[in-house]
Amino acid sequence: MDSVIIKTEGPIGTIVLNKPKQFNAFDVDLAKDLNDALKEFDKNSSIKVTVIQGNRKYFSIGISLDEFKEKNAQQTKEFIYSMNEFYHTIHHLKKPTIASASGYAVANGAGLLFACDLAVCSKSTKIGITAINVGLSGIGASLPLRYSLSKKIIMEMLLTGKILSSYQAKRMLLVNKVVDDKLLEEETYKLAKSIAQKNESAIEITKTGIENLMDMEFDKAIDYSSELFNYLANTSQAKNTLAKKLKKKMVKKTDE
Repeated sequence: MDSVIIKTEGPIGTIVLNKPKQFNAFDVDLAKDLNDALKEFDKNSSIKVTVIQGNRKYFSIGISLDEFKEKNAQQTKEFIYSMNEFYHTIHHLKKPTIASASGYAVANGAGLLFACDLAVCSKSTKIGITAINVGLSGIGASLPLRYSLSKKIIMEMLLTGKILSSYQAKRMLLVNKVVDDKLLEEETYKLAKSIAQKNESAIEITKTGIENLMDMEFDKAIDYSSELFNYLANTSQAKNTLAKKLKKKMVKKTDE
């Protein structure tokens, strides 16, 4: 996996996009290595949260335009499908992902940021779906936003290719936090650790449950959420946590 760097720190796994000379543009190797790393962390029982990082100047500038050279129609189709594979993978992961972005996150790089469950950005981050500027369309990159933004806002992003500042993205609820550049890693891991200390089953059910509920009718979604809650309430970890909370509450009442 030369195109990514893999790191682990306790229950947190980190994937660093590692194509600095091409500004972390997606080619076949980077797409495959990112996808493989995501799946490996999801299978690793000691990992609870996955962080995805770029470098200080570039999170990712999207798909490498050089990859379109000398490809016939079928080869181009296969290449594009491989570039978009991480959208499927992140959607089906059991563990949450956090994008930790600095510099440019544009085109498919913006799509990767949007696809992650959470995002922490530095003040210098620039975000945009810019494919229209080279005669293409970044519809795929916009799909993770379909439930959080109106069609009009998504269409504006797609048709103008404009680049947003990190603060504009925060106001549009595209990212969770904007921090000083020098605090990006610290704040990202603070968020990751606050999640990782929670009940593992609750984390996984929240991640998979939300993904599944998005595509359900309202009544079915309520019933499905009830089934998930019932399952979780009957796990030993949840029962132990509840027992401790109730005991603490009883002690507090007695002291009063």
